[in-house]
Amino acid sequence: MKKYVITISREYGSGGHDIGKRLAGLLGVPFYDREIVELTAQKHGLDAADLQEMEDKSRTPLPFGLGGMGVNPDSADRLFILQSQTIIGLAKQPCVIVGRCADFVLRDHPDRISFYIYSGMKQRLDNAKKQAEAYKNAGLREIEKMDRRRAAYYKYHTGQEWGKPSNYHLCVDSGVLGMATADALAAFLQIAGENRIKEAE
Repeated sequence: MKKYVITISREYGSGGHDIGKRLAGLLGVPFYDREIVELTAQKHGLDAADLQEMEDKSRTPLPFGLGGMGVNPDSADRLFILQSQTIIGLAKQPCVIVGRCADFVLRDHPDRISFYIYSGMKQRLDNAKKQAEAYKNAGLREIEKMDRRRAAYYKYHTGQEWGKPSNYHLCVDSGVLGMATADALAAFLQIAGENRIKEAE
């Protein structure tokens, strides 16, 4: 199978993190999500905890975040630039990257394949309750708030609409297959690789 750089955008509670991790295992490539924060901190001599806090607060950038989130536009932009540099470096080798506008950052990468994972609200509520302690009591309003934050972050840094099908190679409802969504994505990559070989002949 041809090796790709995979980016995954996902609705909160859709299971995108776990699906991405399983996909990376199936493909035998590295998986990066919050690891990008630590790698960015190491590269630039920053404190990982401070960088993580900055990332959490920057999820709602201007115009929503200037007053209440504790991050000004300059620091949000700097964080995005630093993480983008890390993502570009990681993409020199096949891997799976979750979130952080990686589909946009790597938009010109010749071997990029981007997925968007979504799900019905019932499945998302159930998944949220299975996650870390901080999220187990997440309800409908919390999930909708997280989606708005991700959409605002994506729009602010890319100028594009988060979740718009034309921004991705494939959008998948993880509520249908659950963790087997990773297997479906791997099958998609297999077919995509075979088609590229045929086109090159």
